[in-house]
Parts: sequence; C-alpha cells; structure tokens
Amino acid sequence: MATDKRRVQQNDDASGEHCEAGSSSAREDDTAKPPASKRTKRCDDRNTELVSINGSFFDDEFRERFKAAWQRRETSTGCNYELKQAPFQLAVLQNFLQEDAKRADATKRLEAEFSTVDWKRKQMDLYEFYQTDDLCSLERDYLQAFYTVLKEQMMPLVEELTGIKLTHVSASCSMYNAGDYLLVHDDLLSDRRIAYVFYLSPWDCHRRWQAKDGGALELFRADGNQLPVFPVTDKIYPQNNQLVLFRVCEQSFHQVGEVTTFEYPRLTINGWFHGPAAPVPAGGKGALGGPQAPSIIIDTHYMSPRKIDAELGEWINDVYLVDEVKQNVQKKVEMFSEVSLEQFLLGPRFTALLESLRTGANLEWRIKGPAHLRKYEVLNFKALPETNPLRALYDLFTSRTMFRLLYDYTELDLYGRKAKTPKCAIELQRWERGCYTVLGDSSTYADSTLDITFYLNAQENVGVITYLVPEGEGKEQERQGSANQSDAPQASSSSTTSPYTECYEDDPVLLTLLPKDNVLNVVYRAEGTTKFTKYVSHNTHLEKADGDGHAYTYILVCSYKE
Repeated sequence: MATDKRRVQQNDDASGEHCEAGSSSAREDDTAKPPASKRTKRCDDRNTELVSINGSFFDDEFRERFKAAWQRRETSTGCNYELKQAPFQLAVLQNFLQEDAKRADATKRLEAEFSTVDWKRKQMDLYEFYQTDDLCSLERDYLQAFYTVLKEQMMPLVEELTGIKLTHVSASCSMYNAGDYLLVHDDLLSDRRIAYVFYLSPWDCHRRWQAKDGGALELFRADGNQLPVFPVTDKIYPQNNQLVLFRVCEQSFHQVGEVTTFEYPRLTINGWFHGPAAPVPAGGKGALGGPQAPSIIIDTHYMSPRKIDAELGEWINDVYLVDEVKQNVQKKVEMFSEVSLEQFLLGPRFTALLESLRTGANLEWRIKGPAHLRKYEVLNFKALPETNPLRALYDLFTSRTMFRLLYDYTELDLYGRKAKTPKCAIELQRWERGCYTVLGDSSTYADSTLDITFYLNAQENVGVITYLVPEGEGKEQERQGSANQSDAPQASSSSTTSPYTECYEDDPVLLTLLPKDNVLNVVYRAEGTTKFTKYVSHNTHLEKADGDGHAYTYILVCSYKE
C-alpha cells in the first residue's frame, strides 16, 4: 500500500487521564506490605500561601476512617469525600483546595493561568484533546504552587491513606473542548500506582457539570478475563475544586466521555503518584514494569470458502465481471494496494438490502467489545431467515465464487491450484454516534490480509477507517511510530489522505476510507499494517436521520487470507 508523505503529531505521553491503554507490561500485586503509618504534616512552603489543601483532609478522624475503609475495601462517605470500591477503588474529594466556595478565588486564579500556557493537540485513535508539558516545567505562580502542594502535601497524605509506597508525582494540564474524548484504558504503565484528576470549573454559572454537558469520568467493570465490558458502570461529572483519585490496577478501566457542551471547556490537572513495583508471590503475575506475556484477544472467526456457486451476474455490476476490467483492477491493486469499485452491486439488489436493514424485521444485533478495543453492533447472520436479502449477501461474500472473483482482482492465492487454505471472516456492523475501534496489539496485524469494506446507508464521518503502520510494541503502547514512506497514490473515489496527517509527526497514515454507498473498497493490508475506525462524535450531523433524529450506517467488513 502506498503512503502519503505528510505526517502527524507524535503523541509524547504526558499524564493524568491520558495513558497507554491496556499496557501489558504493568500489573500490580495486592500482597505488598503497606508502609509504616505516618502523620502527614502540612508544609509551610511559600507556595502554600497561594494554594493550600482543605484542612479537613488532615484531620485525624478523617484519616483513620478513610485508611480503615481503604484497607478493608469498604465504601465510606463523610464530609467532603466519598470512597467507592466498585468497579475499582476510587475516592472523590470535594472542596479539595482551601477557598471560599462562593468566590472560588484559588480555582479562578488557576483557571486564569490555563489561558497563558502552551497547549499541544493530542489526536489519535484513542483520544482527541489538548495537553500541556509537565506541570513542573510551567513557570506560572499558581500552577507551580499546586504542583508543590501535590508533591509535598498530597503525596505523603495519599501514601498514608492507601498504604501504597509512593516516590514521586507527575502532572500536566488537560483541556477538552466540544467533541474531545478519551476512550477506554486502564492507566497501567511502568510505576503508576495512584491516578488523580483535579477539576477546574470556577465559572459562577457552571460550577457543576450535568449529563447534557458530557465530559464525565466513566468507569467500566472488568469481566473474568480482566477485560472491560459494556455498559458504563458509574459516571463522575466534573465539579469545580473536586479531586478524584483511584488505585491503578488490572481492573481500573475508565474513559473521559465526549464533551458535548460548546459553552465551557473541561479543564483538569491530572497525573499519577508513582511508586516502586509490588513484590511478586511465587507463581504470581508479573510485577509493575516487569516482563509479562502480552494479552492477546483472538475473536475473529475465519471460515473456508463455502461450496456455494453464486450467480455473480445477478448481484454485481456487469462492468466488474469483464475480463479486461478485472485485469485493470488487478493492476491497480498491484500498484497501490487498494482500489474502490463504485456502483458495485446492481441497483435493485442494493435497494433491497437497504430496505431490509431499515425495516429491521427479524434482525438480531449485539454490541461488540471489549470496550478498550471497540464499540459497535454486529448482526447475527445465523438467525436470519433464508429469504432475507442479508442472508443472500452473506452467502455471496463467503462463497467460493467470490473467492475466485477476488483472485481475479488481486492474484492472491484465494482460488486455484496454489490455494492451500484460503479463508475469510465476515461481519455486518451497525454504527451510530459513540461507536469506535482502536488499534489492537501486534497480534492483530501479524499476517497479510485482503480487506473488503462495503458501506450501506453511508453518512459523512460515520465509519471512517484509517490505515497506518505502527512501530514496535513500545511505540504501539504510546501510539507512536515511524515507517518508510513512498509516493502517495492518487485518491480513489472513496478514499483520501487523512486529516490525521496534519498532526502526527511519526505515524504515517497510509490510507483513509470515507463512507460512500455501494462502493466495494478492496485493500491489501500487508503484514505490519493496521487500521482503526474513528470514534463517531455525538455532535456528528446525521443527514439520513429519521423523524426521531436517529440513523445507522452499516458496514460489511470481510477479511480474506491465503
């Protein structure tokens, strides 16, 4: 596949709610002996004259009650705090900084300094938002004072409250505007022990966020395989002067819900308290930062070509069945590794498929996860009646006749004497606002694959697929990469160079598929090439919405292997 010469901004990992999703190199053991109890003293550094922690969090009664509940894994609620145990240990501290609640002087000064710092746009499969450099490098009075309080007051306090040994703190500022989000991840990386988020929303008429504003910290339950499952278990909405902290562990799956308000940005100071790895018991899992086998999820089911002799002329535009056209298609695939065939299905066939999808009769859909990899619905083909046009579509794309046609288009060994064990996987996906896929681990792109993508009821910005080449496991975890580039191919009718090329410095975007009805997109995805389908914003305009403002885009996705 040819590549575009432009590049996009490298994601140099910062801190807080943004992190590498599902990092397999970091796992925590609960058997670590807690450090000896100590009484945290409030330091008298000059910075505390600008910013100081609410004195109630240093009271003996609060500390003893919180410590006991944390160690026993019990819920607890008191003045200015709530300790949750499900789906993982998490505390919400209200009125975190000492200030007059009505005037909000301290938080207003912090928010004012947000407008004076340099912001970097973070944009990739997992997230879109703005972030600063590490807080310790920002020469701003109140932000520096906050960092000092985190390091000298809060870190010893958190160490005492949780019994987890801590050594240092990292912090940065984040800003989410309308449409920004951060998808599901667990924060497991290196020596992170406690994650925290401090919320700034000091505007007099918008101190507390509501569901209509979005931007909630959304928590997920993990199943028996330590994978996050839908639906969201709990939501914590931004509130001025609120601090949320939680224990980083195998189950700490969370996301930042998309900000939907256009009136106010979601502002936070976020990061981690870091500490040494916990000791590993005999036969236990790998320690934080220690070697550990990667978690590989294999949930794509391949099948051999079915012994069905489909009548291609009853389905496919005659133009694409002419030998000369097949040869031209093969040349384009050989040269560019991709081709798009417009008006691929006969008009009446395509219309019948759309009608079957729109009426929804006898269609069984289920949501597909796990949540840190994807969210969309898939059709149960097996539950379809034999007379349903969608069942006939399934038969067509899994038939040995289709394997032969794709052999003619690509010269891959999907048919003929050289074909050993050709196989395919097929899904009909249903997409709406809030759906996504992200880059998987290296096992998902270890083999070469022929991808077939076909849109029905296509809508702009719903189901946009980006192909790229990540580099190495470490880079994969950080959503970074680099690759050799070649001259870009001419864009076909339903593909283009990606807008991501404006901000990724090191991740070469090879190709982007844009939704268009009745176009067969054929992409040869070589070993080492991967893809993701961009998150669909809740602000996306659905031009084909019905009277209730709802509309789905359907994507037939097939993968063929030699």
